[in-house]
Amino acid sequence: MDVSEISPFNDALDDLRISGSVLLHETYAASWAIEIPSENILQQLLGVGTDVRVLPFHLVMQGEFDLEIKSSQLAEKTKDHIIQDDLVICPGGLPHEMSLVSAHMPKPKPVSLTDIIQGNGSALVQEGNVGTELICGVFQLCSMPLNPLLAALPSVMKVKTDGVGANPILTYATKMLALELTDSHSSSFTSSRILEVFCAEAIRTHSQETIDENPGWFKALNDARISKVITHIHQNPGHLWTVALLAEKINMSPSRFAAKFRETTGQTVMSYVARWRMNVACRLLQDSNDSLAIIADKVGYKDVAAFSRAFKDLIGNSPARWRTKNKE
Repeated sequence: MDVSEISPFNDALDDLRISGSVLLHETYAASWAIEIPSENILQQLLGVGTDVRVLPFHLVMQGEFDLEIKSSQLAEKTKDHIIQDDLVICPGGLPHEMSLVSAHMPKPKPVSLTDIIQGNGSALVQEGNVGTELICGVFQLCSMPLNPLLAALPSVMKVKTDGVGANPILTYATKMLALELTDSHSSSFTSSRILEVFCAEAIRTHSQETIDENPGWFKALNDARISKVITHIHQNPGHLWTVALLAEKINMSPSRFAAKFRETTGQTVMSYVARWRMNVACRLLQDSNDSLAIIADKVGYKDVAAFSRAFKDLIGNSPARWRTKNKE
């Protein structure tokens, strides 16, 4: 296969195994406040294991609100103002609060999203066309442990879904989701499929709009030479790659290439090769009945013992134990 036919972004995106669900679609009149719990509480609420990432999202169809991240993990609270056509996704897993306070009304005690979902709470639903219309839900990602795309996402990600410069596919997906929620139940087959596209295109938009001076995966994909190298690694993870071989692909000396790769991605060439190989190995262990020897060979190890040692170093368990724990 021609390397130009491989997309590391799509490769990693496919590995996320995205699904989603809408948890509320309401219009709220100020003043109102809703608390969103941490990821581990959402995992318990949805009945999924800790191996499934749960990313809350908030889409403003009309109106506005303030988003505040509240966590002891942060030195100080972070706050952002979210307006119409904004989509916010929270990959960081931190608890946060959405609110809008009227100048004529005090801020009410926040209502927990958990209580709203369970029917034990209300957040002053406004039936008219005045207020903030929200579509809130979660994306569930069944990715493997070393997926570079998931690791590259920020704690809070905001993208525009409409207007000048917006991703047209994301715009269409937003309109389709709103229409589907108007005409049917939030957990319909169609809305679930739309949410997959919605999440994928939001991440794609973020990756294309990200201008980051710091090393990272999105920066690497926006560098023509480093992206070409990553494409070769994804195309054939089982190849016996060396720094010299990969440097040859982009006509650079091994030393210059190694320095450039680390400067762009934040990790060494062979570290990236090893991590992607083990991510592929995890997926093969989970999805196939291939023997360890076959899987080891597919990811570039002729010796099962060497493969097992490398796997345990990065994943924390032996391949056999990891397969027993995660086999579908």
